[in-house]
Amino acid sequence: MRISAAQRTENENRIRAAMDRLLRGEIPPGGKCDIKTLASEAAVDRAALYGTRPYSHLRVESNDA
Repeated sequence: MRISAAQRTENENRIRAAMDRLLRGEIPPGGKCDIKTLASEAAVDRAALYGTRPYSHLRVESNDA
């Protein structure tokens, strides 16, 4: 299923917000500062952050931080 540009932007904003929280040390109980927790906190499919998927560029950004 394709998502609209607005939905994609909303997802990116949620991912970036979750990245900021995790990098500030706001890690949920039982979580880690990793992709699995990031996807869970942002409510997106973890697979979307890998390879050539829609949000893989955000995973690269999070590794640079």
